[in-house]
Amino acid sequence: MDSNIVSFIHAFGILQGLILGAVLLFINKKHKSTLFLGLFLIGFAIEFLPILLEDLKMLKGRPGLILIPINLTWIIFPLFFIYVQKISIFSNERITYRVLYPGVLSIIFQIFLYFLPDSSKDFLRRTHIFDAYFILGLIYSGYIVYRINIYIKHHTHEVRNQFASDKNRQLQWVRFFAAFCLALVAVRIGTLFIDDNDMLDLFISFINLIFVFSIAIVGIIQYNVISAVQKYNAVNKEGVLKKEVPTEKVLELINRIDEYVIDHEIFTKQDLSVVNIASALNEHPRDISIAINKHYNKNFNTYINEFRVSKAKKLLRENVLSNLSVEGLSREVGFHSKASFYASFKKVTGTTPKNYMEEMMVN
Repeated sequence: MDSNIVSFIHAFGILQGLILGAVLLFINKKHKSTLFLGLFLIGFAIEFLPILLEDLKMLKGRPGLILIPINLTWIIFPLFFIYVQKISIFSNERITYRVLYPGVLSIIFQIFLYFLPDSSKDFLRRTHIFDAYFILGLIYSGYIVYRINIYIKHHTHEVRNQFASDKNRQLQWVRFFAAFCLALVAVRIGTLFIDDNDMLDLFISFINLIFVFSIAIVGIIQYNVISAVQKYNAVNKEGVLKKEVPTEKVLELINRIDEYVIDHEIFTKQDLSVVNIASALNEHPRDISIAINKHYNKNFNTYINEFRVSKAKKLLRENVLSNLSVEGLSREVGFHSKASFYASFKKVTGTTPKNYMEEMMVN
């Protein structure tokens, strides 16, 4: 295969990453934390610059460019991790900037090596010290990606404890990209132990193009997930209460919660959060969430969706679909979309709304 094609894709990928990264830096706003995502994309693009220089044979005969300090393996995924923290429901809590320290030290170390005499740099390259350094950086990247995955699990758990609808709040795309990044790290380690292959280089470069473009678009769309509890605390000047609620208060709270939800059919409100119920009952939202967790062993999202499905079943028994579409029905009972309605309905009943109606007609 013509190596010029691979070089062109490398060059295009670098240019794309730099431009999209700069765009994300520019659109950083109050409810759209894209600063660190932009830095991540710029760093990700720069990572491929040495490969392009080698493709273009620009390093040959230019010993001064050897060990140019642009190996950002140690810092790009920590940048992405901080971005995830800043858009998550825990954004008001402490951000773990310390994950950047190894990356900063790595850059300082590379700058020091860059100014060594050419003979010393050539000697260090022949001892494979930098291969080990690169592999350690990839391993550290893998560790950070693992932490991102765990962090998103905690984020999703908290979102479902606070909101009846988790649409655009779960950040599941982050878990997808985390899995992709782990695979990418594994591939890059593998390429150190196999001979150069133009087809493999082309495939990896093409995948990277798609990756950079996709994550930039999602970053532009994604807004910060604002904690309903933190907003409540800010308005009411309260801190988060203790995580334990006495058993007797749990029972008393559950009776009041159930009565309020059923009597007012508050579950039909699409943007319902635990704060809505807490404000109505003059209780702290964390206590409401904990009471539901402890008594029903369910999160707030599941608790509310079961009421919505129960209401949908009642409407289906009344043959409401003769006057209302499935999508209309889903919105009538409080769901944001037909997809979330179908998922919750099947989770509760084991069947779809259509099959449920057909079974009723048979019976």
